[in-house]
Amino acid sequence: MKKIFTLIGMALVAMSVNAQEVLPEHVYPIKSITWGDITWKNGNNKKDKDNNDMLFLMGSGNGYKNVYAEEIYTDGEPTGKYRAYYTYIDYDGGETGLPGYGLYYKFTPSKAGVLKVNVWVNKGRRKTFVLKGSAGVPLTYGTDFEFDGYINGENVEGVPVYFSTADFKAYRATAAETDAAITKYVITPGDKAIWGWITLNVEANETYLFYQQSSQLGFGGFEFDGQSYSSIKTDRSLADEFAAVVDADGKANNVSERGSVVTFTAAGVAVEAVGVATPTAVEPDLGPSGISSVKASSLNANAPMYNLAGQKVSNDFKGMVIQNGRKFVIK
Repeated sequence: MKKIFTLIGMALVAMSVNAQEVLPEHVYPIKSITWGDITWKNGNNKKDKDNNDMLFLMGSGNGYKNVYAEEIYTDGEPTGKYRAYYTYIDYDGGETGLPGYGLYYKFTPSKAGVLKVNVWVNKGRRKTFVLKGSAGVPLTYGTDFEFDGYINGENVEGVPVYFSTADFKAYRATAAETDAAITKYVITPGDKAIWGWITLNVEANETYLFYQQSSQLGFGGFEFDGQSYSSIKTDRSLADEFAAVVDADGKANNVSERGSVVTFTAAGVAVEAVGVATPTAVEPDLGPSGISSVKASSLNANAPMYNLAGQKVSNDFKGMVIQNGRKFVIK
């Protein structure tokens, strides 16, 4: 069942966020959203070099910061129809914070130790972020965390070839100058799927969040404090934890504006998995802080002006303003 949320709170947040985010033309704050169903898939069977099964809980979509409404144009003309428009945190640009919506996995250990998380990454070349929650900044691959595992299609006589952080450092040393896609958040070269383990030292009661901005991320369990918790069916597994909110077809019954949220504690680690809820319909907020579509002939040079927080400003105001439903800069 699809669920509709009238997001007054979200509209207010979007208004305040607009003060930092300069939105493209025809992109507006959200008034309400109809969220689509969420499906969790427990499968995607992979193998390690010893032919052991590696299964991953798969949520659709990816993590993002904010969602807005974008008007759809056809042949340069507005249609009056809207689709979801997403913004992402630009860590490479120095931005900080945590994703507000979408797919991610969060871990909070009860004591310090080594956390090893089993992941499946749809595109190895895409940026994979391991965030320290209290700081809202990503850790650096090869310095703060390691990866070891496998790259799809890399086999010798049918056996997956093991790949480690050391292998990637060697690649980076020889090819980084000619491979512009390689950054400190990219785990492997190429666009093939990868699976394996992200390992990092963790602090007691600190939160660590795993997500990607533009690719799918699977979760296959974790190891901590000498205990292992797997997606493969055991006495207690990820499948058991998700059974309360996911039916036999993988469809979640707890859809909300946050997504489908599953929480549990195992091996001394509090875990939260958030599945993305994709909007199927969005209604824009076309109030003073929004931007409506108007014809040039209807523009009024004496119309009131507003800043991006929706506050009326005088003619001597400097900066980004909205007048006649259009956004422009006064210098």
